[in-house]
Amino acid sequence: MTHMHTNGATLVEAAPADPAQLAGVMHALLERMERIEQKLARVEALADQAPMALAVATDTFDSLYREGAQAGVDVDERLKLGLIALERLTTPENLRAIAGLAEQLAVLDQFTRQAPGFMAMTVDMIDELYAAIGRQGINLEETAREGLIAFRNFVTLLHSDEVRALLDSGVIDPRTLQVIGAAADALVQTQREPRRAGPLTLLRALFDRDIQRSLGFALGFAARFGRNLPLAPAEQPSMRLGRTTPE
Repeated sequence: MTHMHTNGATLVEAAPADPAQLAGVMHALLERMERIEQKLARVEALADQAPMALAVATDTFDSLYREGAQAGVDVDERLKLGLIALERLTTPENLRAIAGLAEQLAVLDQFTRQAPGFMAMTVDMIDELYAAIGRQGINLEETAREGLIAFRNFVTLLHSDEVRALLDSGVIDPRTLQVIGAAADALVQTQREPRRAGPLTLLRALFDRDIQRSLGFALGFAARFGRNLPLAPAEQPSMRLGRTTPE
């Protein structure tokens, strides 16, 4: 490198380049240019194929569109609805919900992986319980069989004529049960406080309002009960008429 001074300025004159170094630089540039040409050739090939690929895609889409229209599918309406659904699906609230659902699915996946172990443990517990009951002399199979037989007999009884007659008789009517309950309560209290009664006690009892109500109830019950009883052969109308005819 040579320094030259001209009018107070210093000029730097470059030394002659090394031919070997210059040849290396030129070779590297040529290789880079060759790689660029190869890439450009690929891009040009793709550009040449693009119209054909676009035409094929357009034909495919048109064919699908026509097939959908022939099948009664409104493609335009479905595309609009799809865009609306995509817009709603991508809102922050829905995305957060989807993220939460993904976490729950992860928990569910973990549970399903552990489910076989839980099932095996449950089966072991049932087997152990079954064995413990068997050691106590209880045959579960026989007990279950007898329970099914009892249930079947109970259902048959519910549909029997006897039970239907009982239901229609008024025996289990709430008012009937109320009267029976009052009588049972009176019997229990009387049994707890037994007492003796003579003729004077009976005479005084006739003026007791509670006893008068009981006697009225008994007389009314006797009249109605007798009215509902079937007539005996000796009480048939013809016989009764014969009795009332003067001799």
